[in-house]
Amino acid sequence: MEWYIVLSILVISLTLLLLLGLPVAFSLGFLSIICSFIFWPDMSGAYGVALAGYAHMNNFTLVCIPLFILMAELVMATRMGTETYDVADRFFHRLPGGIGMASTVFGAIFGAICGASTAGTATVGLVSLPEMLDRNYDRGLAGAIVAFAGALSILIPPSVILILYGTLSQQSIGALFAGGIMPGIVMTLLAVIYIGIRVSLNPEIAPRDNIQYTWAEKFKSMYKVWSLLLVVVLLLGTIYTGVATPTEASAVSALAVFIIAIIRRKMSFKVLRDSLLHTVRTTAMIGWIIVGATSFGYVVIYSGCAAQLTSWIVSLSLPTWCIVGMLMFGYLIMGMFIDPAAIVMMTTPLILPLLKALNIDLLWFGVLMTINMCAGNISPPMGLNIYIVKGLDDRMDLKELFLAAIPFLLIDVITILLCMIFPGIITYFPKALGY
Repeated sequence: MEWYIVLSILVISLTLLLLLGLPVAFSLGFLSIICSFIFWPDMSGAYGVALAGYAHMNNFTLVCIPLFILMAELVMATRMGTETYDVADRFFHRLPGGIGMASTVFGAIFGAICGASTAGTATVGLVSLPEMLDRNYDRGLAGAIVAFAGALSILIPPSVILILYGTLSQQSIGALFAGGIMPGIVMTLLAVIYIGIRVSLNPEIAPRDNIQYTWAEKFKSMYKVWSLLLVVVLLLGTIYTGVATPTEASAVSALAVFIIAIIRRKMSFKVLRDSLLHTVRTTAMIGWIIVGATSFGYVVIYSGCAAQLTSWIVSLSLPTWCIVGMLMFGYLIMGMFIDPAAIVMMTTPLILPLLKALNIDLLWFGVLMTINMCAGNISPPMGLNIYIVKGLDDRMDLKELFLAAIPFLLIDVITILLCMIFPGIITYFPKALGY
């Protein structure tokens, strides 16, 4: 059977299983087991599929995933981000759409200790959404700002998506973290600029109040962010000074958040219990996706589909930017329907041979793909962050939220284009840090 027929059957079968409502992890795993008996009549295929999933889960680097998730859960449960939002609000308060700008910047700051889009969106929403709605912000705009700000947690280190990609592609997690810094800043600035222009053109969508803060009051309030800044410094500082690996840094940071919560009397048995339970659930979900996706990748590679697809695309002699552009467009479409972690796990084994054959920088592409995943979290019809925002407040309307999210979706696309035209936006920091 020709390779393209086999690949088409695999893709169509996976799509049907997902449409039937079977979870991503089990769709991948079930299809991998069936294919192992079809491609390899004896038990060698089934053994290879099982071994592939087990071997990847045995990777020490993956230990940092539950630790980063626990850190984010503790920060969210103890409301340590509230003071950070208050400081950002004081600095942006009098600007057009100032509270929206403060929410975006707060999302970027919180993303530096979060790593998970869902936790980022929930935290930003709980803190800033009531403030914007109480001041008569347009509901769609307020919700879209929260969804976009939460999505920044995917890109700004530490990022669970970058960790997953790094383990699959055997790229340095520290280098990927460094590569995500500049694009995250660019996206934040573009969003702040858009909010300012949009509100300046139509002030009614974001009314201002009469409260004013002096510069002295603004700078005095900065002591409130000491806890989050300390965690960020511990996390990134230990990684980039070489004191600790990303996995070790995740343990240090999680312990730091726990100790800070105790010192500030925010920790209780219930908070710790709930945070641990949420961490276990999220980690288990990601773990099963890793097993299923790794097994599926084994089938795709050893069936010969990946090698044949790579040879075919290379033979087309298309410019590299054209191929990358097509991949990015494909990711945008997939992001409308599938969870970002699942997309990364499903597609990375398939495209890695192609990227290597075309000499495409794997670090650069991984960050580019992660920016694309940010778009997937706010794009219709399955933008997870939009549904989280809807769940935070009954006054939210899904149609309004998705329409208001379109400009922020365009910001993600613009950032992708900028990073394709100017690769240094991604590669500068990793090179400067010696990766």
